[in-house]
Amino acid sequence: MKKVFLLLSIVLIAIPATVFLVNQQQELRKKAAPATTLAFSPATVNKKVGETFSLEVTIDTGANQVVAAELHIVYDPEKLEALTITNGSLLPNILTSGQIERGAASITVGATSATKPISVAGAIAVVRFKTLEKTDAPVSVRLAQNTFVGSIGEGATNVLVGTTPANITITQDGLAIIPTAIPTLTPQPTATASASPSANLTVSSPASGSAMTTATPTIRGKAEPGAVVTITVYSTPQTTTVKADANGNWSYTPITPLADGSHNVVVSAADSSGTTKTATTQFVVAAGGASASGSATIAPTAQPIPRSGTVSWTLITIAVGLLIFLGGALSLAVLTP
Repeated sequence: MKKVFLLLSIVLIAIPATVFLVNQQQELRKKAAPATTLAFSPATVNKKVGETFSLEVTIDTGANQVVAAELHIVYDPEKLEALTITNGSLLPNILTSGQIERGAASITVGATSATKPISVAGAIAVVRFKTLEKTDAPVSVRLAQNTFVGSIGEGATNVLVGTTPANITITQDGLAIIPTAIPTLTPQPTATASASPSANLTVSSPASGSAMTTATPTIRGKAEPGAVVTITVYSTPQTTTVKADANGNWSYTPITPLADGSHNVVVSAADSSGTTKTATTQFVVAAGGASASGSATIAPTAQPIPRSGTVSWTLITIAVGLLIFLGGALSLAVLTP
């Protein structure tokens, strides 16, 4: 009888404990519902024609654990010109290099890794603008509807629930006379750029898709002579800057050895007109002795994002197994003389 009472006590404790833990997981899942907002800082800007200014894209993650943000910014191209767009301090990993078009700018940024999401407020991107023309009323810089924020536990769900634009007022239209002097100066930089054989930014080595037998392969390429080249090596980000020599050649050898597997390189530099150009390459490190054919199947390391629900099912499975075991033990105890 003591064994029977002991088994019954275990069952009575195990079932409520399992239900409690499952409810806790469900409650955490509810708290992780979409709750992220984005805004521009400062929210209002007053500038004169021809001046430049910067706007930060700030995030408030709410209860979400954000790992990536795809930003699409739109503005009035008659009044403003976007000059640069880059990542902010909260999401330092540039997943897709910044792109600038007439009236639009975009960039995709991510956390340091999928295991280190952000859950605080701060800047995730910075955009620098130049004012072009006087405004009769404030013009807005806003985030387009296809802006996306990804969070752990939400799969492909966009956790962005709201955005706040910035309002820009441009005064003193008389300063617009200044640009009329620029055409007399433009022939000089144009002639210099056309005379340079390395005006385009390129990565010549390692060749895209190649397999490297060293963990510190030298990355080489061409840029405009004297250009400052920013190099970022993924998947564990290593970012550095080098300067192209008089012939436009640049090179970089990673200080920290790269792990075996696939790596992506993103290179950026500004040309003589101030336009930022980018180039990329991808290669596989097989320093541990893996063959090139086997290494080509190694997938990038950006995929292991935790998924919700697995803990709940594990607990339920354990509880069911425990009940079956206790039921068998109880039957044996009752049938034993």
